[in-house]
Amino acid sequence: MSDWTLCIDFGTAFSKAAIVPTGAWSRFDPVRVRPLRLGAHDGRGNAFLLDSAVFIDADRVLFGRSAIARADALGGKRVALKSFKTLLSVSDLDRALNTNAPLSVDPHRIFQMRDLIVLYLAYLLAAIEKARSLDTAIAGRIARRYAAPAWRGGDSAGLHGTVVRLFGEAEQLRARIGEALLSDAGLDINAVTRELPPAMERAQPLDMGLIYEATAAAAYTSIGLDDNASHLLVVDMGAGTTDIAALARIGNRMFELPEARATLKQAGDFIDRVIANRAIDAAKWAKSTEQKADLWAYLMRGMRETKESLFAEGHASVRYRDKMFTMSARDIEKDKDFQAFAKELKEAYEHCVGVVRDDAAARGRTAVEAVAVGGGASAPFIQALIASKNTRGSRPHVVPRPATPKWAHAPEFRGNLAPVFPQLAIAIGGALAPDGMLATKGTFSPVAAVRNGNRATRD
Repeated sequence: MSDWTLCIDFGTAFSKAAIVPTGAWSRFDPVRVRPLRLGAHDGRGNAFLLDSAVFIDADRVLFGRSAIARADALGGKRVALKSFKTLLSVSDLDRALNTNAPLSVDPHRIFQMRDLIVLYLAYLLAAIEKARSLDTAIAGRIARRYAAPAWRGGDSAGLHGTVVRLFGEAEQLRARIGEALLSDAGLDINAVTRELPPAMERAQPLDMGLIYEATAAAAYTSIGLDDNASHLLVVDMGAGTTDIAALARIGNRMFELPEARATLKQAGDFIDRVIANRAIDAAKWAKSTEQKADLWAYLMRGMRETKESLFAEGHASVRYRDKMFTMSARDIEKDKDFQAFAKELKEAYEHCVGVVRDDAAARGRTAVEAVAVGGGASAPFIQALIASKNTRGSRPHVVPRPATPKWAHAPEFRGNLAPVFPQLAIAIGGALAPDGMLATKGTFSPVAAVRNGNRATRD
């Protein structure tokens, strides 16, 4: 048995990781939970969050915050590749991976999408290794897992072979290049094209487990849960997907109710686009296509702060050059696309509520606890959703549970992680979860299709 368990949450916007002693779920001690400081190497932003981004510059490949900064500096003329996890959810994954990256991402036409995912995962693994090496308490064998949404109606396990192969290729590349992957200056593009093919050819699938994100959220949430409220409903809104799942805890065992699983492909990124579109509609002075494109790029660069203000205060002011305009949460709620998403989300949630209540009632339970996690946990419409189902009568009622548990506020818990805990919850829960909660483990899927020699070459 391994001494430690590591879980990687490579999110659409940010990647996170946490490591705990194996078996920590049943013998929980907050001080032994160790979220890794993946972003600490560059001294910018939150140390626990690693931007999920790759940027192909004229002669360099940039990663993380450097990739985002370079793309922003070009004013939207070029884009960083993000949303890797969204790509992995497509129905024909092999074809998608072997497609050339778009010109807006790779003007040299060197890289396929598979190459860029492997490059980012190598960067992520380098950040994990750096953070792990700085924590002297972590020593011994490490079992690895990754968290994923229930892609394709719960068929994430069917993609496991491809994902662990990509991780294996990334690990080979990390071993060849080392800490240079973490340089703010990125990597020389010629070095990348030289090192990538042999790394991919020599790689073996990485031995990893898969845990569904909602199951991971339930693993940390269930700590301290009493038998009377042994059922959990989890709403996980990240950047790329919104996932709902229901789980039941019976003694030391936890299992998912598959009939109460839902994945929506609208989430934080979708909300960003709604906000930007509403802002552009309100900016009557932005008439030309060029003006609207410039405003769009500006809004996206500051979207995190704008969205936080909208969620927390109900309104946000944006200054663009010599103009100032204000948006309200009500403006967003009136948007037809948002209303369609809210309707779909409510319907999915109510279906899941019905399933978990029925199971809880059959087991003689009186309550179901609901929790929101992910970057969108604080969104008012998410909080309203989990607070909306308090019922009368004998049926189990739904009780909202805070996204940040009491133990995460403890001063010994590596400092107060409360401000970012909802974003770390999946990685922490995924590391804590016992093996029985995994969707699959090992490398038991066929090796990904061999590339057929159609790699583009640099002129």
